[in-house]
Amino acid sequence: MTSETAPYPEAPPPARATAGRGWTGSDLAIGGAVIVLLIALFLPWFSAPGIVGTADGPSSHGYLWFVFVLTILALIVVVARDAISRLPGNLPSPEQMLVGATGLALLLTILGVAQTPSPAGESLGSIGWSYGGWVALVAALIAFISALGVTRSLASVGRAAQALRRRPS
Repeated sequence: MTSETAPYPEAPPPARATAGRGWTGSDLAIGGAVIVLLIALFLPWFSAPGIVGTADGPSSHGYLWFVFVLTILALIVVVARDAISRLPGNLPSPEQMLVGATGLALLLTILGVAQTPSPAGESLGSIGWSYGGWVALVAALIAFISALGVTRSLASVGRAAQALRRRPS
């Protein structure tokens, strides 16, 4: 009876063997850029001649706290991507979440860099830019482009898989 096959199909491999695919270069680029963006929010964004001190992003523009929340959300999605993709329900894919979070963070960062704050009693020309906003802008751009690249590469893999399924054997 050792040569007979079992009437039941084999059990699937454990989830741990299929879930741990590791971090790709795009994951590292997104994670690194988001961490740099998180730090750059608190670097000096604006400076004024004759005034001691500088202003960081969130103290200059309150809406940049939303960028802080978006960067934390993007980090959570990058770290827990496999767990998020296994959640039941009709959720967006982790890649779509990353594109949305990094895209909105990029738009708000552009707005924060473009707008110079105007303190009471001073002219707009007296406030200049500092390096923090530009670092944040570059980091947000890299995070968004990397997230967009991951989504496009997954879309091309999905199209190739559909073409293989459609081809007659």
